[in-house]
Amino acid sequence: MEGLFVLIGTIVAIGVVIQVIKALARGNKSAVDKDPLRPGAGRNAANKRQEALFVSTFPELQPNFHPQKVLDFIAAWRSRTPKPDAIVWNNPPGFGPSRVRLIPKSDKGQPAELLDAADAVVASFILQDHPEGGVIRMGSGKFTASVRDAAVRYWHPQREFKWSKAKGWRMINSLADRPIDSNDHGTSFASDSASPSSSSFSPGTRAAAAVAGAGGTFDGGGSSASWDEGASRGDGSSSESRTSY
Repeated sequence: MEGLFVLIGTIVAIGVVIQVIKALARGNKSAVDKDPLRPGAGRNAANKRQEALFVSTFPELQPNFHPQKVLDFIAAWRSRTPKPDAIVWNNPPGFGPSRVRLIPKSDKGQPAELLDAADAVVASFILQDHPEGGVIRMGSGKFTASVRDAAVRYWHPQREFKWSKAKGWRMINSLADRPIDSNDHGTSFASDSASPSSSSFSPGTRAAAAVAGAGGTFDGGGSSASWDEGASRGDGSSSESRTSY
């Protein structure tokens, strides 16, 4: 009987130790997210700020056209061989659980409609082939998705961004014609020879800077520039020396 009590006590003690270890692990993970001095904390905070900036600065893309969703859809559309000329695509990658109606191709590309559960048109766009992935033209905006680089560019006459799975967001600051970067140290302006050194700024300043005006273009709004080319201003000059992913 005494041995049985010892065995039960040992099992209880082991269970307590396991729970303590789990609690410590949860606490460490929480500390990483909250402590700005811990590795990775700055990156998580910067990504959250950039996600919030994306939502506030690009309302026409919400909630369906996040660059990750666009990349997933383009990758799936590109992989369909042969590409269907007309079909209703149920639960397509990136846009599921919605549906996409593909309409017969025209000279400009393949028209498509994003449908909700009641078959109402949520968004209309045109799909075009691209050597690195695909293009979505929607209204005045244009997505260029690189499946190879897992990256997406979006150009609009008033604002633009570049996003990659590996390096996160890069948005054009229209006040200074300089990109807004996210990294381990937070969110900052990318420096160049004609502009002040990198500096952080508040969420309110970020939103105002991104919405205020035109800024530069990644690919002239329509041309198929290389992914490694620098962003160009409206006058054709380079706004910075590095925009590659």
